[in-house]
Amino acid sequence: MSTLVAPTPEAGSKPAQILEAAGKLFLDHGYGAVSMDAIAKTANVSKATLYAHFGSKDELFRAMVARECKGQTMAAVCEEARTLEMAEGLRLVARHFVTLILSPQALAGYRVVVGEAHRFPELASAFYDAGPARTMEQVTAFMVDLDRRGLLAIPDPQLAAEQFVGLIKSHTHLRFLLCLSERPTEEQLTRVVDGAVSLIIRGYAP
Repeated sequence: MSTLVAPTPEAGSKPAQILEAAGKLFLDHGYGAVSMDAIAKTANVSKATLYAHFGSKDELFRAMVARECKGQTMAAVCEEARTLEMAEGLRLVARHFVTLILSPQALAGYRVVVGEAHRFPELASAFYDAGPARTMEQVTAFMVDLDRRGLLAIPDPQLAAEQFVGLIKSHTHLRFLLCLSERPTEEQLTRVVDGAVSLIIRGYAP
């Protein structure tokens, strides 16, 4: 199984400039439409410098995906949610998750990876493991905690986590992902979040 490792170049360094330029170009135009020439020009570096730090466009694409996944963690939010009243904790997790998946950066990254999944199946798998799968592990652990404390009766925490995340994404994420609707208003997001929380609490009531 391939593992994505996010590079951590020093701010202002050539590798940092290259990663910033490549990330913007890949997210704006997709993998196929971006050339190493364009990346070098946008980063304001020579092609020799570019290849000295990143041996290929594939390597740069992997680095960009790894960097995007690195910032998409739910661990701190789920930990904070454990300190709150159950419904408020679930709302916090749901609100953070929906804000994350509807962010322009996350949507752009998702579109690029899905678009290239047939060409880079290992990259798609690594992306899933580093991003969505990790999120599910963290939400599952939160469900385990709710069950352990007797607040909910959850026989299958992983299934409950998947149901919760599915309820939060609803059809809102797909419509926005396909550019079929504007970003949901705060009122619409609150309706989705509250509905998901209510169904989970009622469905898994002790």
